[in-house]
Amino acid sequence: MQVSAIIVASGMGTRLGGDIPKQFQLLRGKPILVHTLEAFARADVVRHIIVAVPEGYVQHTRELIANFVHSNETAARIGYSKIREIVSGGLSRADSVHIAIKQLPADTEIVLVHDGVRPFVSEKLINAVAESAQAYGAAIAGVPLTDTLKEVNESGQITATPDRKRFWRAQTPQGFTYELIMKAYARGEKDGILSHVTDDSALVERLGVLVKMVEGDAGNIKITTREDLALGEVL
Repeated sequence: MQVSAIIVASGMGTRLGGDIPKQFQLLRGKPILVHTLEAFARADVVRHIIVAVPEGYVQHTRELIANFVHSNETAARIGYSKIREIVSGGLSRADSVHIAIKQLPADTEIVLVHDGVRPFVSEKLINAVAESAQAYGAAIAGVPLTDTLKEVNESGQITATPDRKRFWRAQTPQGFTYELIMKAYARGEKDGILSHVTDDSALVERLGVLVKMVEGDAGNIKITTREDLALGEVL
């Protein structure tokens, strides 16, 4: 199974604050993005990694990775050499993924897409999503809702209490066969919806494809706010 990973780190992260995008801010002395890259570089199933970063940050990211390679005696074991390309992302998340998938090696069979600010992803989850994507064509990580779910109208009044057993919170990685994700993005581009899509699964679902849900990990958090960063320090 030839697995390539796309790490999406092209947002500016304004909710977290600071002078630099959140993916470059430090978590226990190391940039969040570097933690994420190392998680995928260590995973034996992953062969190649493409990283999408904000416009103007490609060289910064190259230098950042180079610094950690040169200062890390175990760089070869971690697998930094798997990082194939660092590309400048687009105006939206989907635009960035679309740019990145065009850089994938021709022999790629399974594509994993992961948020650059989810640094706590485990190799077990990476493997599980890749294997499910191979078996079903499309699979994503997620966790069941534990809170009661309420549906409200425009006036803020409750109109329904859906059964929470039917609802999951989507995470990443999300995995797809190469042919499927290419087809989904081609359709999305043709229909002009890439600027509105928040995850890759939504594009695949538009093709009428059923996506397998793989139980993720509550600790696989996305660092978006200062509170998330504080929780990340604890984790």
